[in-house]
Amino acid sequence: MAKSSISSLNSPENDELVALLREVRKEKGVSQEDLSERLGESVNFILKIEKQGRRIDVVEFTRLAHALGVDASELYTQFLARIKAIERPSNQSP
Repeated sequence: MAKSSISSLNSPENDELVALLREVRKEKGVSQEDLSERLGESVNFILKIEKQGRRIDVVEFTRLAHALGVDASELYTQFLARIKAIERPSNQSP
């Protein structure tokens, strides 16, 4: 596994997390404004997450999943699968 830096904000893992959250939001037909209202947050909160201007913690992740109408553990499993794909290039065996 690659050495991790102190900040995960600009990491491949965070890129995948943000991409997954954005994809789920769009698949569910939820706008950034709708999501912010569901969370009781400002639109700027969602914009910062999707533009990777802030990290989210596990509580925020769970709230985002709930607001999107998806199971947080299933969403996290999807995230882990994406991370595994990053860690193991497709030309290597499992």
